[in-house]
Amino acid sequence: MQLPFPHQDDSSHFSVNFILSHSFFRTRALPLTGLLLALGCLGGCAPTVNLATPQPIKVDVGVRLDVYQKTAPTKAKEEQSSLEIAAARRLRSGEIQQLKSAHIIGEDRDGYLDIRNPPTDPKYLAYAQGVVKAENTDRSYLYLANAQTKNEPMELVGADYAKLWRDRAFPGEWVQKEDGTWIQK
Repeated sequence: MQLPFPHQDDSSHFSVNFILSHSFFRTRALPLTGLLLALGCLGGCAPTVNLATPQPIKVDVGVRLDVYQKTAPTKAKEEQSSLEIAAARRLRSGEIQQLKSAHIIGEDRDGYLDIRNPPTDPKYLAYAQGVVKAENTDRSYLYLANAQTKNEPMELVGADYAKLWRDRAFPGEWVQKEDGTWIQK
């Protein structure tokens, strides 16, 4: 029997030589190996930062808090329409102007009326207090409605109106400046 391959004996050894491109395996394995090596090196290099101080840190904070309580709108006033409030304020405006001209009331820095020189006559004093209370209640409702519409704090809306009332005041009327001092315009 003759073997298909020359110089081979009867034991018939068969070998196949596969030639593979090693560059294929190297290009794929090299980045992965490099990444693993870099991660291994960086993992051991965690810096230590000491945030301790020899003494506790002290912070001195100065705060000034001014608290003013104003009459909140009543439920009856909230149920009234803005038109009714505006009509009541319009009807009352003549009385307010007379009290301002007599230097009895003035505009405070928060946008409300305040009695500056109380009258000596108890009936006139009660009248002035009634006018001031009614106007301040309506203004409070006005400020609340505007604050809700503008999505701003009620105090900010009141301060804006206070500036408006100060600017509209006639000479000789009492107005309170933003720093709290009262002057006659």
